[in-house]
Amino acid sequence: AVVRSFTTTAGRRSAAVPKEQIEKGYFEIRKVQEHFQKKDGKPVFLKGSAVDQVLYRITMALALVGIGGMGKLFYDLSVPKKI
Repeated sequence: AVVRSFTTTAGRRSAAVPKEQIEKGYFEIRKVQEHFQKKDGKPVFLKGSAVDQVLYRITMALALVGIGGMGKLFYDLSVPKKI
């Protein structure tokens, strides 16, 4: 039988790197990651600023208008008009 082994990179880490050698952008990315991974019950697409919530609500409104328009179209096409 062929046995396949899986390895991870965790075992191959070298010694700790001093903070001075780590790029400044790394810490900024970590801060943003922590913000978006907070357990606050919000979906990730609403965890940004108020602009995210406005865009989400506009998208939902347009989707509902589109679904309503489709319903009206199906009704108009399925019910014959009385002349």
